Amino acid sequence: MFNREIVIEKLVKHYLPLAVTAMLLLAVVAACGPAPTQTTVPTPTASPGPVSPTMVPEHGWELSADKYVFIDHHVHIEGVCVEGECQPGPMIDFPTYTFAEETGTLNSQFAVEVNDALKVVYGNGMSLGGAAGGGAGTGLTEVYDVPAVIEGLRIVQVDRDGTVYLEYAGELLVLAPGQTWTVETEELREQGAGKARLVTTDRIVNYGILDKAKIVFPTP
Repeated sequence: MFNREIVIEKLVKHYLPLAVTAMLLLAVVAACGPAPTQTTVPTPTASPGPVSPTMVPEHGWELSADKYVFIDHHVHIEGVCVEGECQPGPMIDFPTYTFAEETGTLNSQFAVEVNDALKVVYGNGMSLGGAAGGGAGTGLTEVYDVPAVIEGLRIVQVDRDGTVYLEYAGELLVLAPGQTWTVETEELREQGAGKARLVTTDRIVNYGILDKAKIVFPTP
């Protein structure tokens, strides 16, 4: 038993330093190993600024003297009585022009001054229906210089292909030939002893480039 204790003591004294040395070497190798890869996220140099609206630069008129552009703006109010007895709405005037899109003919009940300087004809008006009333009041305005302001609408520019740039209700509208801008709003309104729901449709159409020869009006 005494000899066995001596042998164990010798083994401990001989191998324990080696084991400690090996553990220290492993720790050193682990510490000197390759560092974990890191991804560097670039820091933005500045915050993105607000997007500024781009206005198309104005240029001279590029359509031939025998052509013009027709823009039609119409507001229609349709009413429905939804409560009680609604007082009938007013009756307004009558339309003073018609336009045949299939032939490009603009027919006016009043004289239109057509000459080489005429650039745009602007149709404008409104109509009432149902509980809102009845009838329609419309008229034509000749435009000889662009830009032009007509009853709250500004014609900013007309391109050579007939595209129009309009400022209306705080917006810049860009309408190619044949395109339409429409906004519909709804409100409840007391009307006499009842309430009516009124739907307003605001509509602008660009009918594009047309022949001045197809503007028809009475002559003296």
